[in-house]
Amino acid sequence: ILAQAVLAQEPLILSHSFVALHSGTHSMPMEPISFVFADRATVPGWLGVDVQDEIFQHLVDVKPDRILLITDETVDSLHGSYFSALLKDKSDILAETGHSDAAERMPEVDKFILPCGDACKSWANLTALMEWAFRVGATKRSLVVAFGGGALMNVTGLFASMLYRGSKLVY
Repeated sequence: ILAQAVLAQEPLILSHSFVALHSGTHSMPMEPISFVFADRATVPGWLGVDVQDEIFQHLVDVKPDRILLITDETVDSLHGSYFSALLKDKSDILAETGHSDAAERMPEVDKFILPCGDACKSWANLTALMEWAFRVGATKRSLVVAFGGGALMNVTGLFASMLYRGSKLVY
């Protein structure tokens, strides 16, 4: 199951459980839903199975200059290839598609791997994330993507909120 929201000031929400449910049999379009929080605004989202291409399209539709992909060791070892199509070199995309516009539309993707569970929630890891983001050239147009569980989402949300005002975030 996948849930995601695309707003300039609000996070996108992706449930990491969709990878385990990825059936591979056929693709169905994502269905819109709403997440209603008692103390916050309603966040639009989508649910679907076998929707990797749609997820990528939603990420590209945000028009980021760079994607900062943050995951943990376990998720990376089990599902690290899920975003491999986004991690391709632009020259590889050009060779596969034959179109320079496809390569130009793809933002640069940088991946940062944190320790698993509550071990990722530390000042040292938050500092490392901030230093990494500036080292790889993150800007206000960069998109932060958290691919993992609750603790990873906590530290990634804090990181995104500190990176730039209005940073775009995907869970």
